[in-house]
Amino acid sequence: MHRLLALIALSALPALAQGGIVFTPHLSEYARLAPGQYTEFTLITTRIEEVYDRDGRKVHTGAPFIPPGDRIDASLLLFKSLWVGNPFRDSEFAFLRERPQFCRIIATLGHQQATGNAVRRGLNAGQHSGASGLGDLFGLCGIYGLEHRYGPVKGNGLFGTTVKVPIGRYDTDALLNTGTNYWSVIPQLAVHAELFGRIYVDGTFAWQFNGDNDEPAFGGLTPTDPADVRNLEVNVAWKFNEHWFADLGWSHRASVGPNRYERFTLNLRDQPLPPTSACASTQPLLGFPIPDALCNSLPFFYLAPRPGPYQDRGVEGTLLTAGIYYVYRTSTVLNLRVAQPIFGRGGQIEAIYDVFATPPDAPGSAPIAQLTSTQNGVQEAAAVSASPYLELRLVYLFWAP
Repeated sequence: MHRLLALIALSALPALAQGGIVFTPHLSEYARLAPGQYTEFTLITTRIEEVYDRDGRKVHTGAPFIPPGDRIDASLLLFKSLWVGNPFRDSEFAFLRERPQFCRIIATLGHQQATGNAVRRGLNAGQHSGASGLGDLFGLCGIYGLEHRYGPVKGNGLFGTTVKVPIGRYDTDALLNTGTNYWSVIPQLAVHAELFGRIYVDGTFAWQFNGDNDEPAFGGLTPTDPADVRNLEVNVAWKFNEHWFADLGWSHRASVGPNRYERFTLNLRDQPLPPTSACASTQPLLGFPIPDALCNSLPFFYLAPRPGPYQDRGVEGTLLTAGIYYVYRTSTVLNLRVAQPIFGRGGQIEAIYDVFATPPDAPGSAPIAQLTSTQNGVQEAAAVSASPYLELRLVYLFWAP
């Protein structure tokens, strides 16, 4: 039975989305595992057709700049290697001698691609709207607490810390990236309990400390100072028999304060703008048209965004998950999981654009008008998907403990 739980718990690692780490609950995620070396592959796929705005409303992806019907397709492949053991078992350090330790490495490959008008919006700004390649690298180590038994109940605690190394593909001219371009450190406390050998309960609290991003992407709509994030999760699973398990989970993440944007540069690629172009082309990229009075008064225009600083209202997201597991000969697990967002809040800022009749950097040039554009933050620190995702695992225990 311990070997079986070790194999299942191996598949219970935080999922990843758009290069960032998102905690989602799984079966026996924090149970004490038998010593050994474990390996796993996980595929996560989604179609992001809706996102949350700053007021918690579901809106179509790209609103209000592009009409409904477009989406972002995203897939993520994870390779995970886990070691569980206790090099201190024969030492004089009683605390470590009695508690096994674990270390894990998670490598990622990702693909993301926007469709239709979302691609065209990026091209108008000299940006592209797709990404494929290596994602960030995650390393985590920790220690298990002692296992306690109270009649039909047994349980243990766990403490671990994850470090995200920003080695993933990152392009400052891209709407989407498989890397994040900033470090994260995530300490985590967790508990695991089993009741009557049938019911499994897991829960955790984690705090994600994020570093700065000094090279924001897509015109500065990735935060330069992403907020820290609180993560909570709880999961309840039921064992039908030795082969079949099912679970239901709830997870919540919320930023600690706002994200800050200090290098906003999103602008139309081709300038100056003739009046007919200016009046028509600014709406799909910037969210406002040039007023008719200006369009009819001058032969051309320049737009210059103010770099900031701006800040959003913070982001948050709540997920419900459901999964089913089939275990074959205690060495192979097939797991299918669906995650459905039920509440969220994305990052948005009120960006300011100055309108010029002469080049903005020309001597004596001064703005003749000022316009405000509501812009959506992008990527994992600022965008919150309102679309479900599918997670498929095929886990094999190569080295049985």
